[in-house]
Amino acid sequence: MRERRLLERIASWEVGDQRTNQTQVDILVHSVMNHLARLLNTRQGSVQIDPLFGVPDFTNLAGGMAAGSTREIEEEIRRMVLKYEPRIKSPKVILNREETDVLSIRFALEGTLEVDNRDIPLQISTTVGANGRVNIT
Repeated sequence: MRERRLLERIASWEVGDQRTNQTQVDILVHSVMNHLARLLNTRQGSVQIDPLFGVPDFTNLAGGMAAGSTREIEEEIRRMVLKYEPRIKSPKVILNREETDVLSIRFALEGTLEVDNRDIPLQISTTVGANGRVNIT
């Protein structure tokens, strides 16, 4: 059960948690990806309980590939992961330089997840679109 966040455990308990054939790793990866999608699509200052929660508006940065702009996005994504998604150990955010779409920026988020005292490598692709929305795959 440690693979899920507290609110996910409460929600599954309320609806009557059913058995599944998913492994602990599958459950953990799914939970982390859903949580990252929420984290990275929350604008900084929009959560009253924590004004630092969320990322700044990427709308103006996604259209340009200036080195400073992409580093800002890399650092903001890394900052959010370090602070709000502790299940990912040693997160690294790396710009994907093989860019074909000029209106979006792609990053790889790499790190490890711990399952049963084993480190499982994790690599997630994130795309910041022209509208500032972050997609995770």
